[in-house]
Amino acid sequence: MSGQNAREKLATSAAALFQRFGYARVSIRDITSSINIPKGTFYNHFKSKEALASAILSEHFNVLLEAFGQGGSEAAGARLRRHFESIAPSTREPGVSPLQLISTLAAEGPALPSALVLQIAEGVRLWNTKVAALISLGQAEGQIAGEEDPVLLASLFINCWQGAMIRAECDPSALGDCLRLALDRVLGASGRGGRKVDRGGSTALTPGTI
Repeated sequence: MSGQNAREKLATSAAALFQRFGYARVSIRDITSSINIPKGTFYNHFKSKEALASAILSEHFNVLLEAFGQGGSEAAGARLRRHFESIAPSTREPGVSPLQLISTLAAEGPALPSALVLQIAEGVRLWNTKVAALISLGQAEGQIAGEEDPVLLASLFINCWQGAMIRAECDPSALGDCLRLALDRVLGASGRGGRKVDRGGSTALTPGTI
């Protein structure tokens, strides 16, 4: 097995185990045993379980943020809805979901090494900043009421989605319901046109779902 292939297999195995069981309950032996790699081989690629988890978080935050993509002529409200749809586990290939993995690890909080806690916090702050920028653009385009604080709205959407991930561990049928409601209230029910704000400040909603 080539060095790069072994590294990728270790990262893939660990990501799946972390997503299912969390960081604290997964050992290096669990990771190596699941892919039939000697435990000693692990240290040829990662100096510790924490280093492996950090590499996985970096990769999956990149995937999460890349989901914004380029909007082209697409309205900001539609881009915002598409972003959250694209990272929903139900729309991705079976396996590890960046959102679910990050949310599972974040839920462990103080049980994580402090460096991982900071990495997750910084990653989510960057995500929040990008969502807030898209909301601000939607306000400029007249799709979202201008009096709404874009940073707080971004936090609302992200908190809804992360909370849904944690809740789905016990109740998969609940996945996405709170975020759908939040998006529909802010953007209207339209998946494309979004929420139109007239000159008097009232809104017109068009049918549709997330």
